[in-house]
Amino acid sequence: MTDAKPRGSIDYLADRTSTAARIFLAAERQFAERGFDGVSVRDIVQEAQVNLAAVSYHFGSKSELLLAVFGARTRELNRERRTLLREAESRYDGAPPLEAILRALLGPPILWRDPACGKDTASRFISRAIAEATPELRKILESDVRHLSVFLAPLARALPELNDEDVCWALHFATGVPHQCTDTHFKRLEALSQGRCDTSDVQAVLERAVDFARGGVEALQASKRAETARCAS
Repeated sequence: MTDAKPRGSIDYLADRTSTAARIFLAAERQFAERGFDGVSVRDIVQEAQVNLAAVSYHFGSKSELLLAVFGARTRELNRERRTLLREAESRYDGAPPLEAILRALLGPPILWRDPACGKDTASRFISRAIAEATPELRKILESDVRHLSVFLAPLARALPELNDEDVCWALHFATGVPHQCTDTHFKRLEALSQGRCDTSDVQAVLERAVDFARGGVEALQASKRAETARCAS
């Protein structure tokens, strides 16, 4: 979930009654529900109750509108991640444990699914935009890693037995966990478990996600520890 900044870092939602905000929110909901290819600019302006020229004036093309919404929402999400990481670093004198780092990484994208937080539409939009990425968005997703880089140093301190390469692998696989927490994947889980798995409790989902990611990273560290011991013997 990148920190892409198409058309600058404009706060489109500073005034939710503005033309730009109405376009933004209508586009976000439409893209979340129907995908980029299933939505026309006319669909968006009809919901936003603005004219076609307003979209071009504030955002440009439909593709640029998608990038603007995606950039704004992922910047917001990643600000929450950085805030949680800074709080953890402050709480643990600059060296938070693995669990605290993983909570900062995984918490926002999972907790945004809760309708009570008011960001569930944004969460569904981000998930669908990534799953059905346009060529322009795919290029950003493949190269913009600034939002992930801030986790490397804290992870390296928490995992002293891993080299830089292993830390990158650990972060890579941990970031994949929220991508399993989408509507489609949860519906599949509910079918698999015959309804036994409750995906509506996002806090419980987060606890499971953190436990799973921590277990995987700790297993990698244990493997490296055993490898070092074999080489020393």
